Amino acid sequence: MIGQKNTHRWIQAIRNRDSDLVSRLKSIYGNNADLIEERLSALLETVTGFRKTFGERDVSFVRAPGRLNTVGMHADHRGAFINPISLDKEILICFSRRDDDRVEVRNLDPSYGTRRFHMCDIFPDAPIRSEAEWLEWTQEKTDERKAAGVNEDWVTKLQAPPAYLHTRYPERQLRGFDGVMGSSLPDMGGLSSSSAVIVATTEIMTCINDIDLDDGQFVRYAGTSEWYVGTRGGFGDHAAIKCGQLGRITHMKTLPELMIDSYLPFPDGYQIIIFDSGIQANKTGGAGQKFNEKTATYEIGEVYLRSYLETHHSDAIRGVVAARKDLDIEKKFHLGDVIECLDQPEIYALIQSLPERIDRRELLRQLPDQEAFLKQQFATHDEPAGGYRIRMVIAYGIAESARSRNLKDVLNRNRVDLYGQLMNVSHDGDRIDLDAPRFDPEKDLHLQPGDYNCSIPEIDEMVDLAIDAGAVGAQISGAGLGGSMMVLVESGGVEGIVEAMRARYYQPRGVPERLTVASPVQGAGVL
Repeated sequence: MIGQKNTHRWIQAIRNRDSDLVSRLKSIYGNNADLIEERLSALLETVTGFRKTFGERDVSFVRAPGRLNTVGMHADHRGAFINPISLDKEILICFSRRDDDRVEVRNLDPSYGTRRFHMCDIFPDAPIRSEAEWLEWTQEKTDERKAAGVNEDWVTKLQAPPAYLHTRYPERQLRGFDGVMGSSLPDMGGLSSSSAVIVATTEIMTCINDIDLDDGQFVRYAGTSEWYVGTRGGFGDHAAIKCGQLGRITHMKTLPELMIDSYLPFPDGYQIIIFDSGIQANKTGGAGQKFNEKTATYEIGEVYLRSYLETHHSDAIRGVVAARKDLDIEKKFHLGDVIECLDQPEIYALIQSLPERIDRRELLRQLPDQEAFLKQQFATHDEPAGGYRIRMVIAYGIAESARSRNLKDVLNRNRVDLYGQLMNVSHDGDRIDLDAPRFDPEKDLHLQPGDYNCSIPEIDEMVDLAIDAGAVGAQISGAGLGGSMMVLVESGGVEGIVEAMRARYYQPRGVPERLTVASPVQGAGVL
């Protein structure tokens, strides 16, 4: 860590290419001279902006990269493995501690402007003692902001970490900060720009308030705090952003607790390219409605799943729960545990026992003892037309858990063809329309698409174009509903893929061509 300096000394160090600073940047970004120069320019712009806005002060920098989850979509909050990389596109904040509870952050992008607030004005009025109470309170705040027409303002991402940290440390007088933010990370592009702001703000709040968290606590706090924004995800994006390693894929779980199994080698001679569809995925807007619906479908489906397991495989579920009895968590069995407990025929019997579709009225009739839980889930989104697609969403989650677990063996055997197959089948589960069956009992579990259905027609078309142009694999990036898609391709085939996208997607639509070659870098932290 370089540490704290006044703005004048930072500017001198950056302009003089201070050896300690350059060495630190190489440990984060590798020996890519162009990238290091680009980040030095970003540091200079940000600290210069800070001095112009707040004057000469002692400051530090925090960086939080975007992330790309290569296999293991929509499953981190189900206790499945994920396989992300931290990207060389990132949020950067130059910050200085205040002696009061005020937070003020200027965004270098003038369209975002400056946001300021006193933390005491956003804290809950009453103690919050559980995740269920936090969910209920954050939903109330989200509903209030929606009614006032201000829920999509980026200030909520700055407010979320201090609000949550207050619930964990109610006796502390949390200090605020002044900051200037810059970003090379596309907004609403499916690369976790929102979670990157959450992680960066959590880094700042823990740093200036001397809160010592291990990585597991950090990603759980950051992920849970993001519920304040109005989305109901897990901790996978935050873990990917925090725990990434230069040049590696992180093979890990975030539930029931953070567990980094290994850092996998990226396939030699291949690259992942990220193509932006030009359609924003705004999770605090319309996309958040469907995002929360899918999370609720998982939660409701798991009620049926646990009932089935307790009836037909009670020893398996009790064994998992007993092994976690000492963990400080409310939920001790997750969807991703199913593949560890049951064999394939047993899993298929479980899936086929689940309701295919069910509406709210019937859910309340069938599960009267779960009324409070169900209504809490219903509050996060509108009722889906035709009811909740329980069976195929759960099928997708279990199959994706198998795919994400298998990637470790696939990469260790350098089977890039199978890597691509896992990506392709995963995207089939996200497609709007799929010609093949969503669930085929004759196929192996990792080849079952299921039906998560969070793609859009444009990204489905981009995936098909990429595969037609020679990609080994292609799929949507992030939560879906817009944003970006990713392509796994041999290094020699990059130009052909780019040209196909340009000629057959970007130019016909008049959409600006935006692509990024994924380069795994070190995870988030204070410089």
